[in-house]
Amino acid sequence: MPHSDTGPLLDRLKSQARQWFGEHLYRYFDRLQDNFHRRALTASSTAEQDELLKQQRAVKAGQDEAFRLFADHINQAFIAKRSLETGSYPELDRLALQLEKLPDAPFGKEKTELHYFCRAIAPITLLAGFQHIIVPLRLDDQHRHQALTMFQGLFIQELSKLYEQLFDALPKPIPAHNLGDWIAHSKLQLSEKNLSTQQRALTELRLQRLLKLYDHRQNSSAVPTIEPTDGELIEAAASIFHGLSNRRRLSPSILASLNTLQNKVSSIALQDRQSFLHALHPARQVCRQIVNALAHWDNADNSQRFQFEGALKIISRKLAKDGVQANDFTQIRSQVDDCCQHLLQSIKLNDKRNLSAEVGQKRLTRLRRKVHEMLDEKTAAIQLPAGVDNMLYGPMTTIVLYHWLRHGSNSTPLRRSMKLIDDILWYIKPHADWSELRRAKAMSKDLEAELSEGLARINYSYQASQALIDELHQLRMIASGRSTSLKRP
Repeated sequence: MPHSDTGPLLDRLKSQARQWFGEHLYRYFDRLQDNFHRRALTASSTAEQDELLKQQRAVKAGQDEAFRLFADHINQAFIAKRSLETGSYPELDRLALQLEKLPDAPFGKEKTELHYFCRAIAPITLLAGFQHIIVPLRLDDQHRHQALTMFQGLFIQELSKLYEQLFDALPKPIPAHNLGDWIAHSKLQLSEKNLSTQQRALTELRLQRLLKLYDHRQNSSAVPTIEPTDGELIEAAASIFHGLSNRRRLSPSILASLNTLQNKVSSIALQDRQSFLHALHPARQVCRQIVNALAHWDNADNSQRFQFEGALKIISRKLAKDGVQANDFTQIRSQVDDCCQHLLQSIKLNDKRNLSAEVGQKRLTRLRRKVHEMLDEKTAAIQLPAGVDNMLYGPMTTIVLYHWLRHGSNSTPLRRSMKLIDDILWYIKPHADWSELRRAKAMSKDLEAELSEGLARINYSYQASQALIDELHQLRMIASGRSTSLKRP
């Protein structure tokens, strides 16, 4: 039975596992920091809050060293040559069984190493790696149990997904009735962003062979090989660049570089008449990689686009010379990989930042709603002047949020801000008692100073701050007049 292309299978499996470990370990670090931060916001004392924030900073400072130690632990496990004890993790057992079923012809030397590989990615090995990461994270004893629980939930319990991905990556016999699924799977792999030039070319080659096999089985008689015409070769070269649906949104510099590449690839196609149609031809590999990166052009920011434009211009200039050969494309393949992967990784990082910003904005909206609910309770029985209502639900809410996010929900600055709101509401009320009138007059300067300080912290302009303070004093004068009328018999 035909098999899909293998390549260095063990190296590919190790690389895939390392990438998965890295992504999920840093996801664990992020969630651990978030856990300490959220607990600090609801801490019952300032000392507890400071201790939790200190732990958050320690995790952030030590996460890179923790990742390095964990990676060293995994690399040692890869060469430890320890056999897997089956029966404890069904998904891993299934992967190990499939590795055992690999044919001896292409995989004979690797099959033993592949068996050791399963032990290196087993939950027991990865749990042992947790002991290496807690040291650089400087976790106190009281937090280690919770950190371990989170590690088990976010890392160990997710391992079944890794095992399934590795299982899907194994070469398997291709039944006649399953060719359509394999063709669809190969097309899905080609839609992945982070494929290298070589990986993309190998996947295209696999798809090309699957399609030929499918056609052969659909037709009872084999189609004789016919040498392609010039028109067919030029069309094959042009088809590499036809997949860019966003061509109209590309910059003039990018379009000029693509035109140069297409002209040179067309020349190469006419030179290498038979080999050019093969998916592993260097010119096809390079151009496919560039076209795939440009498919994500709309998601890049201006700085990333500018950097990619410059790199592609240098590449196209190297190929603009007369008499370009297939070997010229081979020599620049690593350079193409670097610039394309940089663009795609930068876009991925942007997506992660945007997601974090979106989560932060939702949290801010939720906290603002809570502050407004507290204001509703305080002012439920009061008919507020329009200016005071706008101030409380506008800049004063922002002051409260500033202290809540910066110092915590039980902090002294936050309590002072809430007391300032109570003082403002009391200050603008009429008072019948002379002692209260004297108190209102005496608190004028302190109220003004505290409100000015709060508005300055949220970058409120001096003119706007003075307008609010002047309006408060005016309301106090009006309230004083009403206080006098209350005193009359």
